[in-house]
Amino acid sequence: MKQLVLLRHGKAEQGTMTKDDYDRLLTEYGKKNVSDMGDFILTKWGSPDLILSSSARRAYDTALLAAQRLGYPQEEIRTERDLYFAPSRWIVRRISQLGDEVNRCLYVGHNPSVTELINELGVRLDNLPTASAACFEFHVDSWAEISTGRATFLWLKLPKER
Repeated sequence: MKQLVLLRHGKAEQGTMTKDDYDRLLTEYGKKNVSDMGDFILTKWGSPDLILSSSARRAYDTALLAAQRLGYPQEEIRTERDLYFAPSRWIVRRISQLGDEVNRCLYVGHNPSVTELINELGVRLDNLPTASAACFEFHVDSWAEISTGRATFLWLKLPKER
């Protein structure tokens, strides 16, 4: 059995003419929401075997804050530039390449692809807010066997829910 939590990065500062979108930082509000979400994920789900993240600054900072709350070694976070605004099918393809020693993966990424992937996995959402997470389970032995048709929805958490 494999489990996947999809986490959208926290609220980031607005883009400016002087700062590239890739380098946008989390706001203080975004940091708080991500920390709270990390606490929720730990209580509800536990700690992942792997945190996989887009390498964009706001996603990586989200992964760092979540890792801190989850007791996950920050130096073991895997970041990939190709996951920056990757289409949902690329995310699935990348996750399907994970080693089978990983049973629980926390993926940190961006909209619209995170919302699109959640919809493809069977949960209808117009938009996943920042610092929100959804959890799915796949009754397979290998990540190579995951597919949208094999996903079972477990939970969805929005930061405004208490």
